[in-house]
Amino acid sequence: MIKSENKQSQALDALRRTICLASPDEEMLLRETVLTEEFGMSRTPIRQILQRLAYEGLVETRSGVGTVVVALLPEHRSRDFLVHQGMLQTALRLDLPKISISQHSDILALSTMASLAEDGDRDLHYDIRYQLYSVLSDLIPDPLLRDVFSASYWRTMRRYLSDVSRDPMAAGETLRYLVQHVAGYEPQNATDLFNRVLDADSKQIV
Repeated sequence: MIKSENKQSQALDALRRTICLASPDEEMLLRETVLTEEFGMSRTPIRQILQRLAYEGLVETRSGVGTVVVALLPEHRSRDFLVHQGMLQTALRLDLPKISISQHSDILALSTMASLAEDGDRDLHYDIRYQLYSVLSDLIPDPLLRDVFSASYWRTMRRYLSDVSRDPMAAGETLRYLVQHVAGYEPQNATDLFNRVLDADSKQIV
């Protein structure tokens, strides 16, 4: 059972990555039959993955077409960041746990990763933000809020990756600011970490 859940989680992460790294102008169709073969899974878990992606606002089902990646509309940018800000602010109202040594190491590693990133390196941009997402998500004690936080994070992830394509230099500056700001957090203090991420993300609401 655990092995099956891990396989499904890996397939979900793989599809998230594919969607986020795809060109924002690309019309992408996700076919169940193709995905079952690609990931070696039956249709039931593939449908569950597609439902999760739909919940996160990454895909939608169109009658007579199938499951397609949702277009990134410029007019929804502020909304996506405001929703994500709301999730960060709600997390700050909880009794957040102390950051572990392993999580602290992952946060500090972001600086090294960012120093290697070229402005237009979308894969490394993704990896850095994914590592930060993993730490933040694991620190949220309430499973319901963690679930909604995750959905909001993936919407902003697509926005950031789209920015890399549109204006690599500005996106690189945004990433370096985030990493430097986050790296200065008070060790073991999750509240300080979330506040720093919230501060960095607030600059993206335009």
